Amino acid sequence: MGVPNKKLKKLLMTTGIAMGVTAVFKYLLPLVLPFFIALGLAAALRPWALKIQETLSFTWNGRRFRLPLGVLGGILLLGGIFLFLLLLYIGGGKLLREGKQLVRELPAFSQEADILLTDWCEKLETAFHLEGGHGVRFVRQLLKDGISQAASAVMPYVMGNSMVWMKAAVKVLVFLVVLFFGTVLALQEEKEIRSYFKRSVFRQEYVEMGRILRVVGAAYGKTQLLILAGTIAICMAGLFLLKNPYYGLLGILIGLLDALPFIGTGTILFPWALVCFLQGKVGRGLLLLLIYLFSYFLRQLMEARVMGKKAGLSPFLTLAAVYVGIQLYGILGVALGPLEFLIIRESVEV
Repeated sequence: MGVPNKKLKKLLMTTGIAMGVTAVFKYLLPLVLPFFIALGLAAALRPWALKIQETLSFTWNGRRFRLPLGVLGGILLLGGIFLFLLLLYIGGGKLLREGKQLVRELPAFSQEADILLTDWCEKLETAFHLEGGHGVRFVRQLLKDGISQAASAVMPYVMGNSMVWMKAAVKVLVFLVVLFFGTVLALQEEKEIRSYFKRSVFRQEYVEMGRILRVVGAAYGKTQLLILAGTIAICMAGLFLLKNPYYGLLGILIGLLDALPFIGTGTILFPWALVCFLQGKVGRGLLLLLIYLFSYFLRQLMEARVMGKKAGLSPFLTLAAVYVGIQLYGILGVALGPLEFLIIRESVEV
């Protein structure tokens, strides 16, 4: 009778943990997220702030004077924000120029695509003994209807939700302000915060949860960010070698697609390479496939080395976690679903 009782306890514990983690992610996380990020930023900035504090400290009348850690952390954070905005300005300006150029050349692209489409349709009509021009008319009408439906679905949402966008912008601004001051205060009051957690009756639970978040959350988040940055860099470098004038814009777009589960860089690169092969541009098509292979092996290497088996998921479990996450949290479930599953698994295996 001991085994069934043990299994029942395990089942009840797993169910309880799953319900608790889901409740935290759904209701508590949006409220405390800026403070969690602030604690992480404070921990990252603390070694730098301590070095600067020690360097700038001085003795006067037998007393040692040091600048407050919170002030130094705030200056470092503002410096990081300025550097990020500068890079965003430089990179954004380039992307804007690429976007304008792309818009100007859309008619030429449309004409070239129409010629290519007509050529393919004529070959299919000849191969299947169809009426001349029937395939071209069918595909053109299909594309026209698809574009029309997409525009009718998107435009009302974009034009009729200005207040929604304004509220979202205000929320983001408030989030950033709270994050900044939270980081400064976390640096300044680190001893008090540590003392509070040590005195708490839930001290052991805090320690264990911190361990789980370090093992799972940090590994998962760091891996995904590194993979995203690496994939974008590979795509941009490959497209630059191809002398594509939109290598920045397309590199970022393809890299972001790779971050979505089961979409990946191949969604763009495979059809693009196929078109190049059909046009006789074999070298161009091979280089596109090479970009895909580099990005694929980068993901496999990073997931194996950085995330490791402890925080890894099989493709089937990833699909299941993403699906459940989307059902629970909407589009954010793409990231929260796998993270929640990993936390539950790590908690149960403790």
